[in-house]
Amino acid sequence: MTTVAMNNLWTYIQGLSLSQRNRKWLADKLVEPIEDTKTAQQKAYVKETLTRALKEVEQAKREGRKLQTLDEFIQELRMEEAQ
Repeated sequence: MTTVAMNNLWTYIQGLSLSQRNRKWLADKLVEPIEDTKTAQQKAYVKETLTRALKEVEQAKREGRKLQTLDEFIQELRMEEAQ
């Protein structure tokens, strides 16, 4: 956002008839912490992983391949843990 736009926004905010409660709400919104980088990266990873998994499921359906059930997956994980 440019300096001019920021100044226009500030002028607009100053022109509002805000109650003390509204001012507090606005102040809280303006100083909310920005989502940290690690959280953003984790969300991006989850989104990418789920998108890739969905594409694999769609491709398997098109090819007529049988997909692994959740029970089979859990059993596979337990077998790997036992080793």
